[in-house]
Amino acid sequence: MKDLNGKIAVVTGAGSGIGRALSQALAAQGAVLAAADLNATSAKETVAGLTGVRAGRASAHAVDVSDEDQMRSLVDAVVATHGGVDIVVNNAGISTAPVPVVETSLATYRTVMGVNFWGVVHGSMLFLPHLLQRPEASLVNVSSFAGLMGISKMSPYAASKFGVRGFTESLCMELAASPVAVTLICPGGTKTSLMMNSPVVDPARRESMHRTMASSGQTKSPDYVAQAILRAIKKKQARVLIGSDTKVLDKIVRVIPGAYPTRMRRIVETMFEKALG
Repeated sequence: MKDLNGKIAVVTGAGSGIGRALSQALAAQGAVLAAADLNATSAKETVAGLTGVRAGRASAHAVDVSDEDQMRSLVDAVVATHGGVDIVVNNAGISTAPVPVVETSLATYRTVMGVNFWGVVHGSMLFLPHLLQRPEASLVNVSSFAGLMGISKMSPYAASKFGVRGFTESLCMELAASPVAVTLICPGGTKTSLMMNSPVVDPARRESMHRTMASSGQTKSPDYVAQAILRAIKKKQARVLIGSDTKVLDKIVRVIPGAYPTRMRRIVETMFEKALG
């Protein structure tokens, strides 16, 4: 995967943030791009904004990743349009606002798991038969630092990202002898529209949370994360931690796995209050 020129890449959540930045980075390497997003207009804007892409080498697709039928249609459309698949990046995701468990509805859990976890399962399982036909291929699933440490008042999000991590690490082991390189991506805070686009965040809080996260000194740009994912694809890395916040949390969990929930509670809650408002 050192040369991405002509490789056919699918990116979900490509309409904004990390997905859009990664789409641009892949296209700049000569990849043929299928940009998928819930918002059809955003997907088309991503494709329209790609530079140096020849006609027919990029397509936009509207899809709800939580819907199995829509994802099956996406697979069919990509194969019909581009002739196959070499790279799949399951990036689409939504976040929650910090809310205690007892105040969180079951509907919120179902919605978050539908996009964050089932979206990754759909994108992996439905594209894998095509990836396995290639001499080399890449499957990238985006988790989070919340997939490394359980986060107070963010249980739906953490549960979904832990699920992505477990699923991806299982695939990594299972496909170790196959032509498909499986990569788990765990970004930290990133300046995206994750909060603005989330259907489970109170509309009255979205803008203020978005502004607070974007102004945080610890958060990385989508381009920064996209370049890390691009390197991971080329090097066939199995696990990539992005950002100092992610790396610190990972070390804490490794050092005090049984004690971090009580010792880190106030620190983590304060961190999220500063990051999200």
